[in-house]
Order: sequence, then structure tokens, then C-alpha cells
Amino acid sequence: MNGKFLPLSHMQDTLGRMSCFKTWRKEQLALLASGARNVVVEKNVPLVRKGRRVDSLYVVLSGQMRLFIPLPNGMERVVALMGAGDSFGESCLVLEEPCPYDIVAGKKTHLLSIDGLIFRQELHTNHAYAECILEQVCRRLMETLRDTEICAQRLSIHKVATFLLQFRTGAGGEGFEVRLPARKRDIAARLGISQETFSRTLGFMNKQGLIHVEGGLIRVRDAHTLAAINATDCQHTPAEHQDVS
Repeated sequence: MNGKFLPLSHMQDTLGRMSCFKTWRKEQLALLASGARNVVVEKNVPLVRKGRRVDSLYVVLSGQMRLFIPLPNGMERVVALMGAGDSFGESCLVLEEPCPYDIVAGKKTHLLSIDGLIFRQELHTNHAYAECILEQVCRRLMETLRDTEICAQRLSIHKVATFLLQFRTGAGGEGFEVRLPARKRDIAARLGISQETFSRTLGFMNKQGLIHVEGGLIRVRDAHTLAAINATDCQHTPAEHQDVS
């Protein structure tokens, strides 16, 4: 992992292209950019470990960061996957508490690191920015609650069906496509199942004609049928899909 300060104008332009900062005046962007640096994190390299202090607000420029809680059995519970345009570290900076999870690069990732002190100052003086950060934190909370609901389901086929239905854009029963947003390992960790169980469940659903799997692309044939899975006990499913581990 390495970090370097880039020209102020470059940092200012980068910030100005982000949704949260599009309405900011140039002098406000200049202040934020003055405490920013570019950080590159190689794949599988940790940025912050659980229990450590976070001294910066991080914005993902490219790549992906994994936020996960390490479990005693060697497994992981993925809290969030951060892609381009996403930010993290806000809660730790506002509450001034240690990081509650590990933050590791899922692939080579370019980050913008913004000084935490400047972030907190702007949060108290810039109401538009405070509203934007509040919206982001609330959205993340809602996503966590949805993940918790999925993890609470008994059968793995219920969990996978609910996960896929999150990507349905319409209310009808027509089919739709899902491009897996991350590695199967990370998705499985978010659902509270093993990677093997996730893959077996997709394979079972594929054989049943519910979906068609082509690598990382999944075509759901009928949204109504997929939704109906969660209304049943799925007693017809093989025993392996009743193991949520």
C-alpha cells in the first residue's frame, strides 16, 4: 500500500466529479482537497484492521474494498463491498471509535484518502455535505438490515432467491439478468453461507430451470416463480440446501 499527494487542482477536479461534491464551491473543494492523497492498495492487502483507528475518509476511485468481520471459525461475515464512487470510514470518524471490521482490497484499488480532521470540520459547517453523508449512512444501514433478514432465513435456497430478487427492477413477473457484483466467496459471506453452498444452490436452481448461469451472469427466467420460493418450505429441495453453513 502506498499513498502520495497529487497536485491540488487534480484532487479538486476528482472531488468535483463525485455526486456528493458536485454542488460545492471551488474554495470548499480546495479545502477538502488540501488534506487528500491518492492511495493504492494491492489485492488482498489490508487497509485497516478491526480495532484500529481510522484517521481518514476513504473514497473508492476504482477497484473494490471488502469490509468484513473475521469469525472465530476462520470464516468471514462480509459487511459491505465498496466499489467506485463509494466512501467508507464516516461512522468511525464521527463517533471517534475504532474500526469494527477489517478493510481489505478485493482487487487492486485506487482510493482517495481525505484527512479525518478536515472531514469532521466540513461536516459541521456544510449542511449539504452533512445531508449527503447522512443519506449514505442510512442507505448502508438499510442494506445491512436486508442482509440480516437474508441471513436469518433457514434454507440456503431462500437466501439465494432473496439475494437475486434484489436486482429485479420492475414489479412484473418477467425475467431479468443479474451480473454478480463480487466474487462468489464474498457474496456467500454476505448471505451467511459457504461458497460451496452458494455454488451448489445456484447449480440446483439452474437444473430446475429457475435460472440460467453463464459465469458471473445469471438470467432469472421468471421473477414470480423465484419469489414464490420464499413462500414455501422448499421441502422438495435436496438435504444439502437445508444446511445454511
